[in-house]
Amino acid sequence: MMSLQGPGPRDRSQELACTDVDPVETSKAWSRFLANRNAPSMPVTGVRPLIYKSWMRSNTTGIRPDQFAAPSLEKARIDEKQVFDHSEMRRATHACLHHMADLLAGAEAMLILTDNEGVILETVGDKSTLNKGGKINLSVGGVWSEDASGTNGIGTALWMGKPVYVHGEEHFCEGMKAWSCAAAPIHDPIDQSVIGIINLSGLTTIFQKHNAAFAAALARDIEVSLQQTQSQMNFKLLEWAIGRAPSRATAEKGGLTIIDRFGRLIFDPSASGRIDDRLLSQGLGKPFLDLSSGISEAAIIAALPSDYVCKDIQLIEFDGMVKGASLILGDDAPGKRRSAPAKSNALPGTQVGDTDLRIVGRSDAILSALDTARSLMEMDAPTLIQGQTGVGKELFARLIFAGSGAAAGNRSFAPINCAALTRDVLELELHPTDAFASDGPGPAGSDGGRFLVLDEIGELPFDLQPVLLRMLEHVTAERRAGAASRIMSLTNRRLKEEVAANRFRGDLYYRLGAIVLEIPPLRERGDDMLLIFEHYNRLVSAQSGRDPLILGSDTEEAMMTYDWPGNVRELRNAVYSLHCKTKSRTVAPSDLPFRQGAGDGHNAPVGPARGAPGPTASECLKDAEVALIENVLIAHHGNVSKAAIALGISRPTLYRKIRVHDIRISDMPFLRR
Repeated sequence: MMSLQGPGPRDRSQELACTDVDPVETSKAWSRFLANRNAPSMPVTGVRPLIYKSWMRSNTTGIRPDQFAAPSLEKARIDEKQVFDHSEMRRATHACLHHMADLLAGAEAMLILTDNEGVILETVGDKSTLNKGGKINLSVGGVWSEDASGTNGIGTALWMGKPVYVHGEEHFCEGMKAWSCAAAPIHDPIDQSVIGIINLSGLTTIFQKHNAAFAAALARDIEVSLQQTQSQMNFKLLEWAIGRAPSRATAEKGGLTIIDRFGRLIFDPSASGRIDDRLLSQGLGKPFLDLSSGISEAAIIAALPSDYVCKDIQLIEFDGMVKGASLILGDDAPGKRRSAPAKSNALPGTQVGDTDLRIVGRSDAILSALDTARSLMEMDAPTLIQGQTGVGKELFARLIFAGSGAAAGNRSFAPINCAALTRDVLELELHPTDAFASDGPGPAGSDGGRFLVLDEIGELPFDLQPVLLRMLEHVTAERRAGAASRIMSLTNRRLKEEVAANRFRGDLYYRLGAIVLEIPPLRERGDDMLLIFEHYNRLVSAQSGRDPLILGSDTEEAMMTYDWPGNVRELRNAVYSLHCKTKSRTVAPSDLPFRQGAGDGHNAPVGPARGAPGPTASECLKDAEVALIENVLIAHHGNVSKAAIALGISRPTLYRKIRVHDIRISDMPFLRR
């Protein structure tokens, strides 16, 4: 018999003090329930009230008592949940689960992580128990909510929002009565909603009431890890804003607002202020926009309340993923919304499929690249798209994707970021039966092939390159079998030089680079630069309701002689910046966000020539950062080392910020846990 103990959880477990479960009496109560379930009455003895109520719910929702196993999701939906929907919770539980895997080996038990719908995302534990659990779909993809599988630890814990155990005969379905489960909910550290379940399961021989306390302790550990991750990300978002926020916009009414990728407020000047006795300062963590379908400029625009004018959006990326956004909001024109840019008087260039995206330009360099891209649409040879950061490699990849028919059937373009891959994630995402750049398995085009989009391939760690090479062998086998699978890779490195320097495997390079498409840098595209400026000028004007900017001849000359090391992306950001900062429609050379006249052309960005930030806006941002630092220090009882880890910065950096902001640890009212 297995006995698992752990520290007591937070005060959320009244049910842990229930009387012992008597299997014989519970079985008798179950028989009485079945006999009277069309007109049920509470059995006097033999079953706990919480179990009886769950039986009632299960009966009402139509669960069959003779059901043997839980239903299971299709593999495509499982992959989506694992990789995208619940990536942060899975990262927070990774260390815990794999540590417990060793402890549970031979213990006739398994540990299970589910999402907030009762779908199993991960399992670890004793191999024999895992195999037995698979027979009733107590495995990845199994759906264990009460309305799918009746009374069980996972589903009942989800319903109640607190730790529970369900033992043997207490299960509603016959196929599950040989099992004992103890489950506890995992709460979001921001809004305390239930985001998942941690569950300890095994055959009835492992039953101990305190297994539920053990599950609750694990859930608490996961919540602490999630809270630490959230604090680190909030701190990064604030640091980004302090360093890059448009200065004039922060002084405007409404001004700068920062959200995380879920649409929750990270900074709002109307809610700035010092901390109180909560773990987050006032205003932080409040739901603001519904971004449940993912964060993008279009999603933000659609979700904005009607009484806001959004004058600028900048998506904030870390580690190759969008983690939040900086918005410049105003409320001076209620009901005014950002709208899609007008399509009249289209500038020279090429539309990307049926999207609003466009590759603008008419220079020989860009026309040659477009001709090559069009010829690649009908080919299935591995393609490597190379170019400097910001030249528009992804736009060309999307163009080929759309023109090849891979976008048919409402399939999405979703590159795999090779820079952020670990071995586990690589093997998960590149499993030979999976689909790439699509919403699930099945054809990426009309011929049943797959479309593999490997972004930042040059950043793939050297030790993972053989793993990727092995996975790509399956793609070659598919092609030989007649399925038109397609590999497309994007990089800002020159991989041939990386191979020569022994930083990239030659065999992988030749596997990926049968055809190389080189995207020219902006400085080689002549007056395309002015056309692209006008493209974004019109876009921002249509979105914000502002008049378009006008370039004088001296300003055009200054822009044409600038080297644009950040390429099209830098030019786009310059347009957004000018719309926020210039007081006149006519842009003067002094308004440009770079210096003219530097001999090497790589000119350093400088602050705006006019419109210096007001002290109030600056203090708001810094107050938000101070509040976050103080919150974390309070949560860790003034321990600077632990607080630095929680914030994701070094201890010397935290000491410096404490000194600069005059944060007095000795004056803090430390919270009791």
